[in-house]
Amino acid sequence: MTQVTTTVPVWGGSAALAAALSTLESPVPAACLAPDLPGDRDLEGLSDELLDAEIGDVLADVLAEVQWQLPALSGAGRLVFLIPAEAALGRPHATAAGAVAGGVLSMARTLAIELARDGITVNTVLYADGAETAVAHQVSALLAADGGDITGQEIYVTAGSGLGRLRP
Repeated sequence: MTQVTTTVPVWGGSAALAAALSTLESPVPAACLAPDLPGDRDLEGLSDELLDAEIGDVLADVLAEVQWQLPALSGAGRLVFLIPAEAALGRPHATAAGAVAGGVLSMARTLAIELARDGITVNTVLYADGAETAVAHQVSALLAADGGDITGQEIYVTAGSGLGRLRP
């Protein structure tokens, strides 16, 4: 019997990430979400309006996209968040990006618990620039038919650049 696969939609992310993931297929319903993180800005430059727009609006967009994807994922679906590891682990002038990355990490852990009842796995892949091909291989493993036992994980694809750094 031939296994039917479908192309995996990828929401957001860099051109390099989109290109690496463009050929992904999955035997189960799946979606990859790569939120657009705010750019670098000094802390003093983050006004209330910018905080609302650069953090609140981005997190609201991510949640809206999750809600939009859920009906297609119910039963045996896979949801994978893709986040630049540098933003999650911290870097200078990236307070807003770190807040979004931390919010998405927390959201993913909560969704993994909540959506398990619907047969949906939720994982996060944190990646370094230049590791997009390795990210595609990791995501492919999560989307595989036997990937249904992996959920709630934060997987770092960074070629060791995050070694020795504390995780959020």
